[in-house]
Amino acid sequence: MRSDPRHTVSPDAEGPTASPYGLRGPAARAHRRRLMVVAAQAVFVAHGYHGARMDEISARSGISKPVLYDHFASKLDLYLVVLQLNLDRMVDGVRAAVAADTEPRNRVRRAVRAYFDFVDHDLGGYVLVFESPVPSEPCVEWRVRNAMRDCAALVSAELRAAGVGATEADMHAWGLVGISRLAARHWLEAGRPIPKSDAVDTASALCWNGLSTVQGHCGPGHPM
Repeated sequence: MRSDPRHTVSPDAEGPTASPYGLRGPAARAHRRRLMVVAAQAVFVAHGYHGARMDEISARSGISKPVLYDHFASKLDLYLVVLQLNLDRMVDGVRAAVAADTEPRNRVRRAVRAYFDFVDHDLGGYVLVFESPVPSEPCVEWRVRNAMRDCAALVSAELRAAGVGATEADMHAWGLVGISRLAARHWLEAGRPIPKSDAVDTASALCWNGLSTVQGHCGPGHPM
């Protein structure tokens, strides 16, 4: 995976230089673990899984290697923790979107926006989830697949509650997840060519109305 200076740890994450002074017992252990996870995300994003070194993660976090290995038995164990945290954040965004007390079309837009917010808020998380350097590792593939399934299930449940049949609801839900994921990824990799709100409107209109929304622009006889 290529290194990209845009890919940074979320700015609201607690930095490796934070002082653990005054913390004892479980609180101190949790604090050290957080420092290691934040440092690990930065290293994995910068160098990829295979290029990341536990020595660098140790140095960046300010935590000794013996303590690092006390928390994580291997580099893969640490990577899976970092990956899962980002997957959980993505799923939580979709969950909050579909749970909103608003009309259905706006919930669809909020669900689409959740993916754009995910890639826009923390580029490091986007890299780990959508550009995983170890997709052939079964435990990595399983986690990513489960997160996508969870997102689709949340959307499907809302559609079923609105009276859509189970099979159709699942198909629509997976379609929304796929469109949102790929559209958000393209928007980011294209350098944010239009404002995020406009990109979300475009993708959510496709999810809500289908290709009929652009038929008028194509005109008769023009292929899609």
